Amino acid sequence: MTRTNLFVRIALIIIILVSLFTIIKLQIQFNNLNETRKELESSVLNYKNEIEELKSKIDEPFDDEYVIKLAREKLGYHLPDEIIYYNDLN
Repeated sequence: MTRTNLFVRIALIIIILVSLFTIIKLQIQFNNLNETRKELESSVLNYKNEIEELKSKIDEPFDDEYVIKLAREKLGYHLPDEIIYYNDLN
């Protein structure tokens, strides 16, 4: 009888320890997945904003103003009658 009682106690302790270990492991995985989800949601938001900016650029009319703006931003060009000042304070 005591031998069976001891076996049941040992088995119960092992089951409790395994359950505790499993719960802790699952909690750590849950926290890691939650952090990953937050990072991915932030990335999705950034990409959505970038898509909106690109859509607005696509929707701009292709006129002289757009060409001048593009030449200034991408190529560094300026109009012939403009005076350009350079800042070397940095």
